[in-house]
Amino acid sequence: MAVPAAEQSWKGKAMTRKTLLDAQEILIQGVPAWKITGTPADCTNLAMHKLMPQRPDIVVSGTNVGKNVGAGFIFASGTIGACLEANISGIPAIALSQELERSDFIHWNNHRKFTKRTHSLLKERLSQLIPQVWERFYSSKLGERTTWNINFPLPKFEHSDIVETKVGQSYYESCFEEKGDMFEFALNDATIDDTVGTDNRTLKDGNISATLLDISDFGGR
Repeated sequence: MAVPAAEQSWKGKAMTRKTLLDAQEILIQGVPAWKITGTPADCTNLAMHKLMPQRPDIVVSGTNVGKNVGAGFIFASGTIGACLEANISGIPAIALSQELERSDFIHWNNHRKFTKRTHSLLKERLSQLIPQVWERFYSSKLGERTTWNINFPLPKFEHSDIVETKVGQSYYESCFEEKGDMFEFALNDATIDDTVGTDNRTLKDGNISATLLDISDFGGR
């Protein structure tokens, strides 16, 4: 397990080129891991090629706080960026993200933890849903240069099916607002695609969105 030492939201597949990285050995719930002063993609590459005794069979990234759906947001996602880095080396990956109520996301953003109620709901739901996703996609549907982008719906839904979806044409505009003479990240304008069959619509319907990202298709056919 390799994790960024600090939050790396919206870093996409960026990698650190001019700054030295520190990889510190730690334990996460008794499991050996590394805390790395870099981006999610840095963590994947270092773990696969330098820190692990052998290459992994698969990379799992997440579960991310907040959903990662729609074209504009998928390219921005550090969770997905970590998976694409694995795909470049021919290792399949699964990206996991959890949609949240706006109030829960704001609470997390301000306190870096959930309320006890939200924590309990998320733990209960994900403990049920993640094994279902693992069983379905790890066993037979993983190509070496593919990522399954998985998004879990709000925990208020008691039953959720896994639905294979397409990437919605969701995009954003301004990401910054003025703070005196400087600028601060503040996403304001976004166009969300809720067309039937898209990732975001599937979430709104209370189901698990599973979208295949295949970098071998980038060159065209």
